[in-house]
Amino acid sequence: MLKKGFSLGTVQMLAVFYLVVWTTSPPLEIDLIYRLLALGLAAVWFIIMFIRDNPVVMEKEHLASLFFVLAIILVVYIDTGSFSQIIKQISFFMFTICFIVSCFYRGRWDEIKGIVPVLMVLLIFWNFKTYSVLLEDPTVARLLVRADAATYDYLRQGVGGYSLVYPQVCICPAILAWIIKAFRGNKVYFTIGAVWLVSFVLLIAKAGYSLAIFGAAAGAVILFFYKGKSGIKAFLVSLLIFAAAMLSILYIEDLRNFLLEFFDGTAVAKKINDLVATGESGSAEGSIQLRIDAYLYSLQVAAKYPIVGALWREGNGSHSAVLDVLAKYGLWGAAIFCTIIYSVPNYYKKKYNDVYIRSVANATFVSLMIISTLDAFNYSFSCMILIVLPLLFEDIIKWTGVETDENTLVS
Repeated sequence: MLKKGFSLGTVQMLAVFYLVVWTTSPPLEIDLIYRLLALGLAAVWFIIMFIRDNPVVMEKEHLASLFFVLAIILVVYIDTGSFSQIIKQISFFMFTICFIVSCFYRGRWDEIKGIVPVLMVLLIFWNFKTYSVLLEDPTVARLLVRADAATYDYLRQGVGGYSLVYPQVCICPAILAWIIKAFRGNKVYFTIGAVWLVSFVLLIAKAGYSLAIFGAAAGAVILFFYKGKSGIKAFLVSLLIFAAAMLSILYIEDLRNFLLEFFDGTAVAKKINDLVATGESGSAEGSIQLRIDAYLYSLQVAAKYPIVGALWREGNGSHSAVLDVLAKYGLWGAAIFCTIIYSVPNYYKKKYNDVYIRSVANATFVSLMIISTLDAFNYSFSCMILIVLPLLFEDIIKWTGVETDENTLVS
């Protein structure tokens, strides 16, 4: 019989480890059996949680997120009349599960700290595997961001796309800070992190995912140069940098030509050509037009149903995680969703009154906000931003020697 404490904690750790590996490994992305196994292990984890923490104290944020998931189940059933369609909402289930897991481990992250180096090694392998395929055929990058059967052969080979790249972008600033602090704190982790950085930069440069490059670069700039307290101001600074970069590409021909040559055949080159066409015509063109139309449609739906959302009555633009939730579930749903996905950087910024930790939190918030507002999310983001990210923060705090701000009340 398992004992409470270490043995039960080990079972929970193994369950969390599978969830993290499942959401970041291309071969596990496809088949339903892996999703069902993930949900089954999540159920085991919750059962043990009730055994270890008896009685379990549920915070209002937990109850709100559970209510959000129940509302999604109801809306999907009303909309489709099919229980089979509910399983397709696994992204929302996983976000709620990982949010509760993240809150459970506050104060005891040491129980699962071994997940980070193993995950980093796995990411290095998948990143280099994908990069090697893109070296042979750069056009594969566009295929890998689509959610259809055409990608399955590549995924089974370990070649990742959207679900591999963008979750890494969201926590890229925290990994950079982790690498920097590991130089003195843990040389093995530093070496792993440095190799990861090389693999990640090569991957996003070769794939040419313009939003991934912008999100990672903006987060890095905020990490190293922004020392303010406000995450929203940091986000606005990143938008100013983005606007300046776009104007430079439009009006500095040598820069534009260099970028077109460097990213030849990738999505970045296509975006640059669309930007030039937009500047010449005075209205959005190409893929830029498609994105703007998608954002505007979600905003139009949200304006019609601002409080409760359109629910099953209308769709959304399907190009922005935050705007799509706002359109479908209104202000209440968007508030809960944003509370969940931004919870980790907001928590650590509140808990630690330290300039460096604040910079890491703001930089991560910026990268996460760029991706969540300008692109869609799926279940692969949940473990990275709610479980892996706080583990990175815990290592950074340990190596920095920062203490909790005693004047800040934290649950």
